[in-house]
Amino acid sequence: MYHEIVIQTGNLDTCRYFYREILQLGEVIMDSNSFVMFKLTDQTMLTLEACSVRYLEHASGAVHFAFECCDVPALAERLKKDAVALSDPFDRMGRTCYRGCDPDGNAFIVIQKN
Repeated sequence: MYHEIVIQTGNLDTCRYFYREILQLGEVIMDSNSFVMFKLTDQTMLTLEACSVRYLEHASGAVHFAFECCDVPALAERLKKDAVALSDPFDRMGRTCYRGCDPDGNAFIVIQKN
């Protein structure tokens, strides 16, 4: 079954760099001026979609996504270079997790891979 996560962004260029270089989410399979699609698994994609509407409130959105990370300290260092910090660790379903936001304020959770 195909799954796609779509994140709307006001600054596609900044978010393209952030998701590709900082979060290192996976292979970019489509890249244009209106969207960027990352292949997370064979049937799961994450799409950044350019959206210029002014009513979007990214940080207060009800939806966020979560992903596993093998090396959270290395991710935290990459995030610091963009003046972004992960939250203090917390437990979620028996796993160590951290909260973060992209440059537009879209929230995500980083799950420490065991």
